[in-house]
Amino acid sequence: MELPIASTLEDKTLSRTRPLQLSMATQGVDTSNAVLDIVFDYALNKFDDSVERLSAGRPNFLSIIEHFVTAETQVRMCLPAFPFKSANKVEKVFGILPDKAEELALERLDSMCKRIEEVYPPGAKVTIISDGLTYNDLLNIPDRDTWAYGEALRTMALQKSFNHIDFSRLRDLVTFPLPLPEKLEEITYVANATNFRRYLFNQYGKEDLDIDHEIATNPDTRMTYLGYRRFL
Repeated sequence: MELPIASTLEDKTLSRTRPLQLSMATQGVDTSNAVLDIVFDYALNKFDDSVERLSAGRPNFLSIIEHFVTAETQVRMCLPAFPFKSANKVEKVFGILPDKAEELALERLDSMCKRIEEVYPPGAKVTIISDGLTYNDLLNIPDRDTWAYGEALRTMALQKSFNHIDFSRLRDLVTFPLPLPEKLEEITYVANATNFRRYLFNQYGKEDLDIDHEIATNPDTRMTYLGYRRFL
């Protein structure tokens, strides 16, 4: 019994395209691994078990990177960081604005993205989420100083041509009921700072959180706490 011509052609087409699909899938996995290797090159590795931690997290990171690689789009990363200068103006910093420390940190992030672009042409970009407004009031750092720091940081990235970095504000993470201009000015930022914090807490806060218990029993929370102590 002869097979229909359409069915025969379909089988031949599938037999020819399947190796190509497998090859493309393999290339995608290889590219994703290459991207992740570069990201891991920039890890701080400041703990005795850093290598083990990175290895344990590798499958999760790869699944995220593969999403971008499969779509052939820019790999997007975010980093909650660069809140403000330390409140310790005696031992830690000289003022309230970014200096060489921030320049080197931004350059490192931009360099990482440039290296990714060498192995994956769509490249990568890091969005810095300036989280200073979430707790600057607890450290008696004025909202106006937090604004000045963030604006100076953005100016530095622009002047130094760190083109693989962009920025996001707290306003982008919460549902804010009042209309705000697309581009914030200092007066609007400072006037709404308390509201930003309140809406963030309302949306994501846990009123029954026992922070002392968390620090004592949760290694991630304790590590964050100790990091802040060093920062201050």
